[in-house]
Amino acid sequence: MTRNLCGGAGRATRRYRALRCGLVLAVVAAALILTPTSYAEGRCGTHPWCDTSLSPDERAMLLLGAMSQSDKIGVLTGKEASDVGMPPVKWTDGAVGAGGLGSGSNPATAMPAAMALAANFDQSMASTYGSVVGQEVRHRGFDGDFGPTVNIMRTPLGGRTFEAYGEDPFLSGQTAVGWIDGFQSQGVMADVKHFAANNQEGQIGVSPIFGLYGSRPFVNVHVDQRALHEIELTPFEMADIQAHSATTMCSYNLLEGQYACANPFLLKDTFRGLFGSDGFVVSDFLACHETEADLNAGMNFDIGPSCYNAPQVELALADGSVTQATFEARVYEILRKLFAVGFFDHPTWPNDISQDDRAADTAVADRTEEGGAVLLRNGGALPINPKKVHSIAVIGPAAKQYIFGDGSSQVSPYEKVTALEGISARAAQSKLIVTYNDGTSVGGAQEAARAASVAIVIAADSEGEGTDKHCMSLIPECSDAEATPANPEDSQLDFGNQDELISSVAAANPNTVVVLETGAPVLTPWRESINALLEAWYPGQDGGTAIAHVLFGDSDPGGRLPATFPKSEADLPTAPGGAAQYPGTVTPEYECELHAWVPCPYYQEFYKEGVLMGYRWYDNQRIEPAFPFGFGLSYTHFRFGELTVTPGSGPEPSATVNVTVTNTGARSGWAVPEVYLSLPSLSGVPQPPEQLKGFAKVALARGQSQRVSVPLNARSFSFWSDAANGWRVAPGCVKVRVGSSSRKLPLVGKIAVGGGVCR
Repeated sequence: MTRNLCGGAGRATRRYRALRCGLVLAVVAAALILTPTSYAEGRCGTHPWCDTSLSPDERAMLLLGAMSQSDKIGVLTGKEASDVGMPPVKWTDGAVGAGGLGSGSNPATAMPAAMALAANFDQSMASTYGSVVGQEVRHRGFDGDFGPTVNIMRTPLGGRTFEAYGEDPFLSGQTAVGWIDGFQSQGVMADVKHFAANNQEGQIGVSPIFGLYGSRPFVNVHVDQRALHEIELTPFEMADIQAHSATTMCSYNLLEGQYACANPFLLKDTFRGLFGSDGFVVSDFLACHETEADLNAGMNFDIGPSCYNAPQVELALADGSVTQATFEARVYEILRKLFAVGFFDHPTWPNDISQDDRAADTAVADRTEEGGAVLLRNGGALPINPKKVHSIAVIGPAAKQYIFGDGSSQVSPYEKVTALEGISARAAQSKLIVTYNDGTSVGGAQEAARAASVAIVIAADSEGEGTDKHCMSLIPECSDAEATPANPEDSQLDFGNQDELISSVAAANPNTVVVLETGAPVLTPWRESINALLEAWYPGQDGGTAIAHVLFGDSDPGGRLPATFPKSEADLPTAPGGAAQYPGTVTPEYECELHAWVPCPYYQEFYKEGVLMGYRWYDNQRIEPAFPFGFGLSYTHFRFGELTVTPGSGPEPSATVNVTVTNTGARSGWAVPEVYLSLPSLSGVPQPPEQLKGFAKVALARGQSQRVSVPLNARSFSFWSDAANGWRVAPGCVKVRVGSSSRKLPLVGKIAVGGGVCR
């Protein structure tokens, strides 16, 4: 079996030849002679590489040495290699449930959208959520899932905003770490995506097909290195280093003239170099179209398959554009990670959805929704008090629909509980009368509202992969394109002018409550005229039940905004630069390589906002938002006090922030103390006014106090230095602010870093 292990040495680098020949022969000797073998009861067999006493590196090299050339090529697309007992690698899609394109129409628990999970500000909740998705992915016979999505919400128009974690890199990264930890604990592989700067889908199109203007495969992103590292790459870094995501998905777009899947800066310098990841890189679907460039840059796995088929790889090897050593390195990286995650050492997961604990999984979905529902306004109408409220009018076409995001992450739910159904069921428990009006007639809606104690308007947008929304208002013209195939349940196109409906109902009943089921921030021009506003996001299959729990006060609204709600689209961070900033400008004369089926990039796009994405922009420009990042009300009240900032003792800057949180209200609720830093600015390196660097979530009973600790590490105090090509700490005095949102930070402390002084 060892006869051909050192074959092809003439084409290999010295380092690879040493690794392949010296290490492998030593491992064979150890496996066959020096040590007793230990085989897992899995699907590997009794081959030498099945010895679990060996390291993943050793096992991978043994298996690689035994493979034929055709087997090695097959690994690049997840094919079965029967001659060596390697099963196929099976994937499904989407981080909001075990659905996606891989599962087809098979039902699963449809979880609340990722934005709702981020709004929890709770890494433990993210872990529990991820565990549910992981279990159900495993129960469908899959080895991995294409998720989570951590691309930053650069614009709320983005079609996939609902399946990512908002506008802040720290919150996004920490949520992803929790999700991945929970997901991978179930014996399946996560795939953090889309690496990198894939922050839009493109205007005008159908989901999930590519849009026409500024489309994700046809846009060349230009972004400075500091903004790229501090904003876009930080969540990926956390996912790869802290959570050890098994794989990372390279994106469709170009970055500085190179497609992401063929981009050495992203895949070699950053993913394997800076991050030190031992995972492997998979392509987005059809994002692999440059066989030699992708292999040389470091892309391992083609999910299409589109460019790693046998004839394409064989041609690249034959003409010398890819060396045998490089090709085998890509295969080895896949095998090593598969051994590390136990892919070979467990039986093939059976496709048996009867294993799902549907009641328990639905309960987690409900907890996620209740913990992520954000109460943005409350004049006293909430929570609904049956002693004062005798009847409820539910109004709006969205109230009778199951609202979700379209595209590859879409889940076929086990059940559907709409807002109307959930509110009606909960009201019946309190013997309250519920009427429904679809809002198609403004006069009829007003009449229904006047006749009720409380009017609840359910309003929704629609988002989907492949196309961005046209605008942020709740009118048909702002909808993204209809899903493919058309889905009448989830179409803002069919919901009418919901802004007008809300204003009309509010004029008829002062106790008007608006519940938003949106995937991203929307404009709220009527906010001052209504009594209460609850952002419920896309709430999942049992969303109506969870929404009702919050409206009636069975649960405290535990969410805080993971993204800023602006007053106007003109206030968006991408607005000042016009089309060049979003969605890109057409430049057909731009010099680029014309590929066989992917055209030259039609669009050049410039991230002129730099590090001032999201709330950083609003703070820096002193723009008052409608609702700031991190904001969210409770049914009780909290006081933050006794702030202390204790420096760490190590060689690198660190600290522990402690604050006492007291529930001063009349009922229990969720408190979310948020820690922001104001870092020292250097010449040419301006800093945002505030940056989120820590948070905690605590449940407090009436009158209860709790001392909360939030750790800060060296990265909390660092900025990306282009000059040093690395992370650095600017000397000076860091202001530490703690409060309940990015705009309400009453507690202020200080800590000196980098040899600086606080005065």
